[in-house]
Amino acid sequence: MSKSLHPEIKQFKSFVRNNPHVLRDVKNESKTLQDLFEEWKLFGEEDDIWDSYLETSENEDSNEKEAEKDKSDSTKDIDVLNMLKKMNLNDLQHHLGQFTTVIGSVQELIGQFKQQQPSQTQTPPPPERPSSFFGFRED
Repeated sequence: MSKSLHPEIKQFKSFVRNNPHVLRDVKNESKTLQDLFEEWKLFGEEDDIWDSYLETSENEDSNEKEAEKDKSDSTKDIDVLNMLKKMNLNDLQHHLGQFTTVIGSVQELIGQFKQQQPSQTQTPPPPERPSSFFGFRED
């Protein structure tokens, strides 16, 4: 013989499947499924009480994501330190010297273009206006 569940229990199970965030307090052992069932039966599915579970669950999720990000950032820092330990400082100095030479060459090239530009695009000075509106001098 198979016992079928009471229709309200089926509805509650469906509600929990659609809203897994309501199980937060059950996981924390501050409530039982029976407590949640009684609240669901008393307040119904549309009550604002369930929103508070959702907001808290979202905050916990964002806190967990931040913790994971911090952990990955610290792992990256350790990776960089390990890479620096393995690096040959003489090679690094050589490459930095080459980089400095390239930067100097680019700056020199830009300076040459800046010197050539004003002579090519020079606009003629504005015409001189007479000092008086009538164009004659006072004696």
